[in-house]
Amino acid sequence: MDGIGKTLFLLEEQEKMEGGSSSSGEQQVPRIQDSTLKSGRTVEDPFLDFFLDLPFASADLDEYIKEDIINRGKSTEQIANEEEMAYEEKKFTSYRRCWEDHWEPVYGSFLDMTVISPMHFTHSTPGRGLHDAACFAPTLQIFTLRLAGIKGGLEWPLSVYGVVAARDDVDHNRNLLFSCNRSESQTLDQDDPFFRLVGPSRAILFTDHVKFEVQLRVKGTTVSQDRALISAFYHYTGGYYPGVSTICFKNCFCTAELCMERIEQTVQATVLSVRVKNGPWPFEYGGEVACFSPSYNTAPSSMNVVLLASRGRPIPKGSDGYLHLSRNVVSVEVKESLTFFIRAYSQSGEIAAQGQVRFMPKDCNISSMACSFGDPKVEVEIFVAWSALVSDKCQFAAEGGVFEIFQEQGWMFEDSKNVM
Repeated sequence: MDGIGKTLFLLEEQEKMEGGSSSSGEQQVPRIQDSTLKSGRTVEDPFLDFFLDLPFASADLDEYIKEDIINRGKSTEQIANEEEMAYEEKKFTSYRRCWEDHWEPVYGSFLDMTVISPMHFTHSTPGRGLHDAACFAPTLQIFTLRLAGIKGGLEWPLSVYGVVAARDDVDHNRNLLFSCNRSESQTLDQDDPFFRLVGPSRAILFTDHVKFEVQLRVKGTTVSQDRALISAFYHYTGGYYPGVSTICFKNCFCTAELCMERIEQTVQATVLSVRVKNGPWPFEYGGEVACFSPSYNTAPSSMNVVLLASRGRPIPKGSDGYLHLSRNVVSVEVKESLTFFIRAYSQSGEIAAQGQVRFMPKDCNISSMACSFGDPKVEVEIFVAWSALVSDKCQFAAEGGVFEIFQEQGWMFEDSKNVM
């Protein structure tokens, strides 16, 4: 007996139990033949709307019939994927409700982003004691986020948009790592599966845990053809071994990998500007601005934080030669250093020019350094603001502290409803 046959049988049994069997003179419910042809081709069910609108007394029977009709013509894999995605969305909704129950009365909406400035103590007087809420605590350095693999019928390239964020104990609000709305979706392919990170907007404080959230969608030809790629959350507790670690987010469609490192004693550096001061514009065929801060666990030059990257495409020249960086904030070990690498590419993709400059961290204040860049006439100047971390937003506010709202980049305050 096929699915529709089972449906009719259940309907007839229900009518008999309710004493509602039709008499011989009444019009019978039309029987529907199996819509699967011998050739394997399916035809549309002429009674689809009829069955979907029937006022069944049993909700379970109603759901069974609707599910049976909706799933007709789908492969077993497709049905399994849809069920997994529905369960994934249900879990994320439960996670969100749990967060709202605990934190919404104090820290606002689930979608609110952190507004604590990474330069909160930059203008403190050197040599004087900092506020009690200031600290040089462990943080998480975010290196890369990549789409490690796709399946479930998806094919490269993919246009992806959505949000990836971290939450720490400072304010429990979203600290965006990736944020991209539909109109500005990023295209990923096998050769370049790395997301263009825009954060964090301040250092991610690591006490004993940090929460990560991933909500990504695949852009279709039209909005109605968009589909969920992954909705997931992860409670990171630091792992069992020091050094660089990777968090994996997996489902039936993809595997996403977030690469990071815990840095034990941190000051945060905000890259205020990178500027080509004079000479011809060197980034006609693209370039890269990256930095590296060695830690106790990481060998020098093993992992760079990419602030701006473009290969084969020109980097636009900003006003007065300023580069528009994708991300600005880096965690630095207080007893180590911060080294910048600036590269320009040639038309063939080779490195045409490069420069390097090294900063020593400070508890507060602003530093600047410059380096030559290939041509002696070309000079690149970098400004960095240094600051301790805010350990707890509520404690700081309770002790009379006033928060500066970091508004350097408009993307930090996009309405998240427009992103997802």
